[in-house]
Amino acid sequence: MNQNERASRYLKDANLETSGRGKLKIFFGYAAGVGKTYSMLAEAQDLKQEGQDVIIGYLEDHGRADTRNLARGLESIPVKKESYKGMYLQEFNLDGALERHPQTILVDELAHTNTKKSRHLKRYQDIQELLTAGINVYTTLNVQHLESLHDIIFEQLNVDIQERVPDYIFDMANQVKLIDIEPNDLINRLKIGKIYARNHIRQALANFFKSENLTTLRELALRKMTLRLATNSKVGTDRLLVCLSGSKSNERVIRSAAQMAQAFNSDFIAVYVKNNQFNKWEENLNNNISLAHQLGAKVIKLQGENPALQITEYAKESSVTKIVLGASPYKKIWQTRSTLVYQIGYLLPEVDEYVINSAKTNLNQVQHLNGTFLTHFKGSLSKSGSKRMAKNMLMVSSIILGSTVVGELLIFAQVPLVNVVLVYMLGIMLCAINLKDQVYGFLSAFLAVISFNLFFTRPYFSLSSSPVYLLTFFLMLLVSIISNYWTLKLKHQVQYNSNRVYQTEVLLETIRKLQQAKLSTDIIDTTVQQLQKIYSATMVFYECQDSKLLPPKIYLLNQSQSSFYEFSSDNEKAIATWAFKNGQEAGLTTNTLPQAKCLYLPIFGNSPSSVVAVIGLAINSKRSLEIFDRNLIISILDECGQALSRMRILNEKRKAEIKSHQEKLRANLLRGISHDLRTPLTNISGSADILKREGNKLSDVEKYTLYESIFNDSSWLISLVENLLAMTRLESSLQVRHSPELVDDIIQESLQHLSPGFEDHKITVNLSDPLLMVMADAHLITQVIINIVNNAIQHTPEKTKISIRIFQKNTNQVQFEISNNGPKLTNGDLAHLFGLFYTGKQKQPLRAQRGLGIGLSLCKSIIEAYDGNIWAKNLNNGVCFYFTLPIWSKKNEK
Repeated sequence: MNQNERASRYLKDANLETSGRGKLKIFFGYAAGVGKTYSMLAEAQDLKQEGQDVIIGYLEDHGRADTRNLARGLESIPVKKESYKGMYLQEFNLDGALERHPQTILVDELAHTNTKKSRHLKRYQDIQELLTAGINVYTTLNVQHLESLHDIIFEQLNVDIQERVPDYIFDMANQVKLIDIEPNDLINRLKIGKIYARNHIRQALANFFKSENLTTLRELALRKMTLRLATNSKVGTDRLLVCLSGSKSNERVIRSAAQMAQAFNSDFIAVYVKNNQFNKWEENLNNNISLAHQLGAKVIKLQGENPALQITEYAKESSVTKIVLGASPYKKIWQTRSTLVYQIGYLLPEVDEYVINSAKTNLNQVQHLNGTFLTHFKGSLSKSGSKRMAKNMLMVSSIILGSTVVGELLIFAQVPLVNVVLVYMLGIMLCAINLKDQVYGFLSAFLAVISFNLFFTRPYFSLSSSPVYLLTFFLMLLVSIISNYWTLKLKHQVQYNSNRVYQTEVLLETIRKLQQAKLSTDIIDTTVQQLQKIYSATMVFYECQDSKLLPPKIYLLNQSQSSFYEFSSDNEKAIATWAFKNGQEAGLTTNTLPQAKCLYLPIFGNSPSSVVAVIGLAINSKRSLEIFDRNLIISILDECGQALSRMRILNEKRKAEIKSHQEKLRANLLRGISHDLRTPLTNISGSADILKREGNKLSDVEKYTLYESIFNDSSWLISLVENLLAMTRLESSLQVRHSPELVDDIIQESLQHLSPGFEDHKITVNLSDPLLMVMADAHLITQVIINIVNNAIQHTPEKTKISIRIFQKNTNQVQFEISNNGPKLTNGDLAHLFGLFYTGKQKQPLRAQRGLGIGLSLCKSIIEAYDGNIWAKNLNNGVCFYFTLPIWSKKNEK
């Protein structure tokens, strides 16, 4: 199955109805064979006996007969077969599970790593998606796979566990059931072949399944369960802060801090200080930041040259109660103490300080460090690195050479020698200003001292010199290095301050513009424009409406127009839909659908569970998304989500106001009907009474007048009742009736029910095809034609020509045109013509003043119910009404 097929399959799954969030139950143990899968299957059989819909999503029985026998009778979803290095591996079929959508599904081995072709990198991410879809999940997990226990497992068992699960997955579980047996009993089970095949038993006993190892793992499992029970029963008030660095050993500190945060049930904050001088540790720092995120920490970036001061200031402002730091017991020759630990302890004595020994590492970590050093070394020797180095060296040499030339000119002008030293100092500061790396500053200081010795002290052009100048050389070198250091430091601080001010201005400007936006499109455009100021990249915006994503708006930046289709492909839409449905990041740089063109971020509204939109960022491989930029982007997206939510609330308020207004109009309609019904009924009753009592005394002319009055009033009442019945019929039924109707019959029926006075107008019909048919309700369409023609009769003088023309507009529609050569309508009338109770503002004939203004509004409702359009416009001589209806054909009838 290719990417597009998988995308289409997911889009289908994403539209399935969900019933809230599912519940997660973890069967927790300390080693393979304790009975986690067996207990999970036993509970599943009990659920099935109770009538629940329980299926097996993925089961790893390891060849155990008891496990296979217990799984009998439970429905199973066929697994997927993925090719990997020439082999076919069985993987959990997530799409099949979502389509089947049971009440409860069993998915074994929570810590499993999926193949690269899968939607998610890890199985726990598959389970998160199942929970979001409203499916309850049973799964299994061993204690050694928890991320926070990785270092402890390695130190005590000398085993480097590669498949790990973030602790927040364990903490979010609704239930955790500990499956526990004695280590000796577990070893006996292994020996009799109930855990592994017999050819693997000896190897397992010699390595992992040692009694001391199993005892350690069991203690860790029991301790983890105790912590879970303890933290669930108390409210946390502490705030724990851990210091991040670019050191690989910092992983141990982060994991220890995460365990402490859980033990104290405290807020978990991770802080790092960026000073633009340790770029070689950037990769390790990003990995440590990612690890802190996985363990549930809120990551904060600080900027400055004094980490201890920056951390303590933040700790005071954030009311931190505990600080965790890493320190190595191995000191360098010139170090007498761990500077950061002692400085924070001195500056923040009121906060508890925990120091973690970060010296312990493993072989993989050492290899990683060596690989990092080699990578940076090779990077500096690369083609681009060599060019950059050559350019910087040329600049340093040019500045020192220029300083030497100026010094020679000063000596020629008999200026004291001390001024030449100042010229070199100026050159060193120019190097510091123009170059970012402090190495070139040291190099320029060293070259300045050598040049001063060669060209300005006797013997010239020799490194030997009088002992008198030794102190001068030393002070010159020292002052040069110090001035270079502070110049670079001030330069970095100025750059940071300017970036901070710029980003703050962008955020404030975004808030101001979003508050001024009047339409959702304005909010979206403003958000993307502000984001592109922070991170210059192509962006894709999906707005949500009625729990579905609308077609994307693509904002191309430095991309060809052909890229438009890449960003709007079905695959990209599927990934954006996943981010919307699950409320999580997906796509590029994540472990979920990483084959995407963009990183997709959900935009939340007034609550963390309401996603109002999704935005995609085409991350540039040459420029990663730094944590500070990321936090600023998230802040802007939060403001965007709030603005979109406010816009929706305003729209709903407007709808409520419109509904209230309609209810008010409905009440006015009832009052108007009661008045208008009483008047014609009184006239009819009075005229009939006169004819009954005085009929013999009246002349023929008087009788005709009374008959005509009765007929006109009753015709008006019939027209009113017909309109009211049509409105009631239209509002009470969810769907209007569609049936093939002959247009000629509809026209003839309409002409027979026109209001009195139609004989004073000339009415013509032009039907292009006598056999033309529409798919509609003949009674409703007849009412539309009657209302429009009667409207023309009432509002035009006598002898006005009324023309009815019907023809096939296209393969799908029939168009009706009803025109007259009477007076034109004003712009105000045209704008409100089809509004409920609108009777016009211009002077009307006496017979038109009785109308309630519901006829044309009813026409609009009927035509739109058939997905047609209705409108009116002035002609050169008169007014024409237009409306369209679906044409009948055998295909449409089906």
